[in-house]
Amino acid sequence: MKTLTAHILTLLALLAAIPAGALAQHAGHGAAASSPSATAPTSSEVRPFDFRGFGSFRRISHTGDTSGQVKLADLPQGAGHWGMGALAGFAGEVLLYDGRLLVSRGEELQGRADAARPDDQAVLFAVGRVAEWRSVTLGEDMERGRFEAFVVAQAKALGLDTAQPFPFVVEGRYPALVWHVVTGAPSTPKHGQVAAGGHANKHSAMHVFDQPQAPGQLVGLYSGEALEGVVSHPGERFHVHFVDPSLAFSGHVDSYAVARGATLRLPVR
Repeated sequence: MKTLTAHILTLLALLAAIPAGALAQHAGHGAAASSPSATAPTSSEVRPFDFRGFGSFRRISHTGDTSGQVKLADLPQGAGHWGMGALAGFAGEVLLYDGRLLVSRGEELQGRADAARPDDQAVLFAVGRVAEWRSVTLGEDMERGRFEAFVVAQAKALGLDTAQPFPFVVEGRYPALVWHVVTGAPSTPKHGQVAAGGHANKHSAMHVFDQPQAPGQLVGLYSGEALEGVVSHPGERFHVHFVDPSLAFSGHVDSYAVARGATLRLPVR
């Protein structure tokens, strides 16, 4: 009996001498090893500016599925929220302007925006919240590519992480401006014809508006590397909508230039 007791005491002493980390590593070979990663926060949960996305441009391109991914009624609509997307079925465009939802339906021929309906859903939508803006005035006219580079450079100067998404707003005039509202009807461009509006044509017909020198605002989302192809088209990092000064007309922007004297607003918190 004394011998057995001595063996037990020796075994307990040996176990006590083994580092806890070694025991955990050994246990990691079992089924419980996956539990820490299963509960770890994903990158989408820690985006700056409370940035959230529903649906994905890449998913739509791969599957052709344009069903609703989020109810508009469930989107955050408090002051300071900015976002954009498209209705389920590509039946129209959606803009969230400082917490106010503006829906431009394909059935409306002039791109007029109206309030959301209780049953409206979006096939894709992205939204961020801004509590404070920093304004920058453009010193010269800029075409789209140059302006986008300017936005990124100014964001870096403010200390923003340009690998991550953020909203921005532009107010001024636009020497070139083409925007559209998808209708949900089948897209039927003539053979050999490249239809206006670019990406969305493979999924939906649209009303296209060419309005050079139009005043108003551009509300944009920069995807960063993190959400490229999710909140912006694959290969692009900007998703932009136009809204007129009265907030009465709105849609997705295809091409634009920004005039000297326009104001770019970037988020700081």
